[in-house]
Amino acid sequence: MKTFKPEMTLDMAVSHLKFIEGEAVMNVTPIEMGELSKVFSYRKGDADYVIHFKDNGDSLHKVLKIYDMYGTQSLPIPRIHKIGKVENIHFSISDKVSGTPISALEPIQIRGIIPDIVQQFMRIRQIHIGESYEGFGWITPQGKAAHGSWLAYLTSVFDEEQEGFYHGWQSLYENSFLEKEFFEEIYQTMIELVRYSPPERYLVHGDFHLGNMLGENENVTGIVDWEMAMFGDFMLDVSVLHMWYPMLEFPQKLQQAMEQQGVSIPYFEERLLGHQLFKALDGLRFYAKKDDPHSYQFMKNQIMSLLNR
Repeated sequence: MKTFKPEMTLDMAVSHLKFIEGEAVMNVTPIEMGELSKVFSYRKGDADYVIHFKDNGDSLHKVLKIYDMYGTQSLPIPRIHKIGKVENIHFSISDKVSGTPISALEPIQIRGIIPDIVQQFMRIRQIHIGESYEGFGWITPQGKAAHGSWLAYLTSVFDEEQEGFYHGWQSLYENSFLEKEFFEEIYQTMIELVRYSPPERYLVHGDFHLGNMLGENENVTGIVDWEMAMFGDFMLDVSVLHMWYPMLEFPQKLQQAMEQQGVSIPYFEERLLGHQLFKALDGLRFYAKKDDPHSYQFMKNQIMSLLNR
């Protein structure tokens, strides 16, 4: 199985941190999160921090921009202190917020924190983007997005001619277990469903699941890993959380909370399913590229289950 994380041992991380922060660095500890970065917590003075190491620095600059734009608008985004490069590796340093990854909590604790996850989600949905930040889709380190509509962004994700991680990805049809006929059939279904998305733009986290949230005493203390943030349809985030944790019934709880505020979500079921298929297709492609047949089959089973409901 392939890995896309940078090579970074604990000793290497300690060495880099001492160069960046000085000798007074203690308690350097690896944190398992993400598929493209190596993450460590550490203590300096009387405060705790988190450092992300990545081969490419663009997404780190993007997260800093997201914090600058929205981190002061009552959202629990950890403050970012520094972004830089040491030797050939890029890094960012942020506050380590209190709490435990919600995915690591006991089921009864997770159920207790769901009401605040709903409230935090509604706060994100209410963020005013402003006309100074244009476009739909992936937010650049300059705070803009390149596409004229949400549908244009979603289709661009699967373009053959694209730069970066998925350049030339359709070769996976021949060089991996990615199944072309199945993939393209689900893609067409997804396109028809996401056409129901509204023309309005919202701030979208892009990877909104319990592993990217910290909680303590039934409260969300932090929402991290904004590297996939976008402008578009907030139902993408609803779909991600529901896909990984259907037992939480997050979509139903969100609908109930919004209806109590007199707000209805048009074409809720169509948008929910369409965005679940979008993320599942991206998962098929990722696991094929990663050479991870077990996760690929899990994702394919998820798709079949969605379509059979």
